[in-house]
Amino acid sequence: MRIYYPNESLHKKISCGSERLGETIPNPAKKELLSFFFEHDKWRLNRCLAPGMSCGSPAIRAHSVQNSRVLDLLVHDGHVKALRKRIDKKAGPVIFFDDVGRNQATTFAGFCSQHDADIFKPIDTLAFQSTEPEHLFLVAYRAVARELHAVMEGACKIQSTYKKRVELKMDSGDEPSPSGMLAVEHMMKSYLTHLYKQTFDQAFVSRQHNNVLNDVIKLDHDEATVAVCSLFSIDGISRNNDSVRMVLNLIPLNSKESRVVFSYLPEDASVAQSFLSPILAANGFYQKYLLSKLILNNCENFVVSPAYYLNWSPEKKKAVTDYFTQTLFTGNLDLENEHLYLF
Repeated sequence: MRIYYPNESLHKKISCGSERLGETIPNPAKKELLSFFFEHDKWRLNRCLAPGMSCGSPAIRAHSVQNSRVLDLLVHDGHVKALRKRIDKKAGPVIFFDDVGRNQATTFAGFCSQHDADIFKPIDTLAFQSTEPEHLFLVAYRAVARELHAVMEGACKIQSTYKKRVELKMDSGDEPSPSGMLAVEHMMKSYLTHLYKQTFDQAFVSRQHNNVLNDVIKLDHDEATVAVCSLFSIDGISRNNDSVRMVLNLIPLNSKESRVVFSYLPEDASVAQSFLSPILAANGFYQKYLLSKLILNNCENFVVSPAYYLNWSPEKKKAVTDYFTQTLFTGNLDLENEHLYLF
């Protein structure tokens, strides 16, 4: 399940103080809140998330999907295709594929230049090795850090929207309200994701890379079409009042093969392996089809080769975009459609 924060990236689910603008409130207040919402949507969190969270250096926008090797296999005329959102004042979020420059694709401002270089040097300067525990750990660690950054950014924006509602007297601020409870909910999700990342921080600092478990799939293909770096939660499953999370990285190695890496904590192994069993047991076209649906159901940080996308029929483009959009509202959407195939 993605958690969508309409003020930042393409997470689940659709929820924010602004969706309640249909209430009986003065039109000037509506207009001011809308103006605040669209202006605040541009704000970005800039925070180095290195272990300890004590680094005060400015964060840089670094790639979560490796640039010089992985994006090289997908890029066309300096761009890749990625899903973007546009907030329509009447229709709400509109999801569409768009060209994204390779220097902006999959980036997030989650580490300062020094920490980003030091932490991820083994996977940024060497070819990815799916048999190397450190490499497996670092691609998962980067996905976890990126998600924490997104969740923190989203929580800050939702909290700011709630404060604006109080300022406009759309909420009292002295008693519970849907907008106030929403802000608290997302602050709690941010805190729980922070605790989850701390587990990875400890493994990184102690170099206990095997503290994170992995299932790796080798994919053969005729061309590299898609790359993914995402942390997601498994719909309908919780442990100790928190989500059960899993990392998915899909890493093209060359034009003929990719590696799919599922990463999870040992305490989540039984749930994760049960969840993954249909994909791990399948092969060939069907395995890639199941994997495609999992990506569209649970991941938003993925990019597609423009050359591959160019060959999609209008029906396929619509089917993929519509399916992804539906998953923003309905977790674990189980619809069958051959057009959802991403390979």
